Amino acid sequence: MSTVLKFHRPHQRNPRLDRSRQRPSDVLTNVAALVSGVEGLQIQTTEDVRDAIFILDLANTCIRLLIRQIGGWAAREHLLAQSARIDQLIETARGEAAHL
Repeated sequence: MSTVLKFHRPHQRNPRLDRSRQRPSDVLTNVAALVSGVEGLQIQTTEDVRDAIFILDLANTCIRLLIRQIGGWAAREHLLAQSARIDQLIETARGEAAHL
């Protein structure tokens, strides 16, 4: 016997809340909060390391997407510096994983 699933139509979204239209500075603020949260983690298990690396990779991907959208040279330099810092944090997390 087969089961048929009925999917409900999604509710109409409010266009004012469309996250794809967020300002780059808002996105960067959220990314900074993610990275700060990872810096404060007490990494003790391999699962903690995997979680930290996942979050850092996600943050770095967001920054790289923003770099493509931003035209100003100074802003790009700032984002590239943030991306480099996240790369360092990822390497630190991988180093911690070797000691677990």
